[in-house]
Amino acid sequence: MQKSRIAKLIIILLNLILIGGLILILFIPALYDAFAFQNVSSFREHTFLYKLAFFLCYFLFLGIIFFLIKIFNLIYKEGPFKKELPLYLKEISILFMILTGIIFFKTLFIPSALSIAIIVITFIASLSFYVLSQVFKTAISYKHEIDFTI
Repeated sequence: MQKSRIAKLIIILLNLILIGGLILILFIPALYDAFAFQNVSSFREHTFLYKLAFFLCYFLFLGIIFFLIKIFNLIYKEGPFKKELPLYLKEISILFMILTGIIFFKTLFIPSALSIAIIVITFIASLSFYVLSQVFKTAISYKHEIDFTI
């Protein structure tokens, strides 16, 4: 398989995002307050559940980035027909579904049109990654079947 420069660039970019995200964990309250609108209360004034949901969403995002890195590394180094690929895609699907649930419950208490849009987007992303995992799972089984018949 020809190794793509774009795939390598994406791996580097995702690694930078993950490393930057891990470093920024220390500064989340300060960054939240720095970018908040004037009518939004400070991060420290929010309830414990709001802070917990915020950090859970943040860690889920980092988890999604982590599995995307694993997928791109797998495809770049070994090819797309490895049994780990559907598992990584299914993990991303689960993380997106958990993210959808957290945002849904947040919307029950703090409703907004943007939150509803994000719920729809994360739900569609979850379903998309799940379907993609099933497609690759089927493709891998067909490939193995073809490999054994020759």
